[in-house]
Amino acid sequence: MLNFWKQFRAVTLVLAPCLAAISTGCGFFPPLNQCTTNCTTTTDFMYVANTSNTSASPPSIAGFSLTTTTTAATTTTAATSTLALAATSGSAYSLGYIPASMSITPGNKFLYVASLTGGIYVYAINSNGSITVQNNGTAVASGFIASAVQVDTTGAYLIVAGASLSTTNAVMTVYSIASSTGLLTSLGSLTVSKPGASNRLTIAANDVNVFLTLGTGGTEAFTFNSTTGALTDVGNLAVLSSTNADQSVTTNPSGTFALVTETGTAGVRVLTIGTNGGLTEVSGSPFAAGTGPTGVLVDSSGTYVYVTNRTSNTVSGFVLGANGTLTAISGSPFATGTTPIDIAEDATGMYVGVVCNGGGQDLEVYSFDATTAGKLDAAASATTGTDPTLPIAIAATH
Repeated sequence: MLNFWKQFRAVTLVLAPCLAAISTGCGFFPPLNQCTTNCTTTTDFMYVANTSNTSASPPSIAGFSLTTTTTAATTTTAATSTLALAATSGSAYSLGYIPASMSITPGNKFLYVASLTGGIYVYAINSNGSITVQNNGTAVASGFIASAVQVDTTGAYLIVAGASLSTTNAVMTVYSIASSTGLLTSLGSLTVSKPGASNRLTIAANDVNVFLTLGTGGTEAFTFNSTTGALTDVGNLAVLSSTNADQSVTTNPSGTFALVTETGTAGVRVLTIGTNGGLTEVSGSPFAAGTGPTGVLVDSSGTYVYVTNRTSNTVSGFVLGANGTLTAISGSPFATGTTPIDIAEDATGMYVGVVCNGGGQDLEVYSFDATTAGKLDAAASATTGTDPTLPIAIAATH
């Protein structure tokens, strides 16, 4: 009997650390809060650019993991999904410049950040979602103020919009991307034909059509040659009045429509993309959103459109019709935090992230309602640092 108790005590001492931390798992003991049968777990990442420039809250990028555990339906239970939102290791990552926008390469290898204080910076995205500055922390492109960046769908090119030091017109520059290092090589620049401060740009899925919003200057259209890297200014073909200010632009996945948010109309314009990249407004456009429409997103299915209304503190949701018309989703607009300014969809197509510039919950993540198609339900939220962090942009892994 004495030998038995000695053996029991020895086993207990070996297992004690596992038994004390069994909720986190230990070898053959699965975590109590982790699904182990009939389920799948996926993790992707979102990054938020913070523009605050104080000693308590310097400019930074905040990284977040979105871990989804999905349990399949059985004969007696429905399928369920749970989301865990957490800061990535080392977040937030301090910057020595003021960020403006971000773009991630298709393979999720590099994150590019445009700087309002000059140039483009690149970060490697590590397997755990943390980011590491490249090029010894030096800008990989400089000599201009960058306001918008976008990587093409192949990951071979980066297009940058900004202002040079010698003209008031926006300047577009095309760079080739070194696949191993993320370093950039300039393939040429062009000065936009119409004056205006560049806000946001988008490259359509065909990698041919490129659009740039210019505030009161409207929306400029370009064509891109992915063989030579040449960018051609098609011209300003959007229907605008001098009181409007174009904020953001995106296209649907099939590349048939461009969608532009405008503060002057408090709405979103939908324009058909012509064979030459020119824009023709669809019947009924602009479609009313809330006040201060800013960010715009077409979901990966091409079915739904979401617009952040920074003055209304809401997101307007629409169904995108085959002819480009927008019809409000039931329950729209959806409440957000203060001053929602940008929006992105995660890689799974299950969540939408919204960044709010007014403090409080800086990042808000929404899931899609199970019964009302396209409706957004609050799923998780987080701060991106010591408020006010003044977030301006969000980017999600693909």
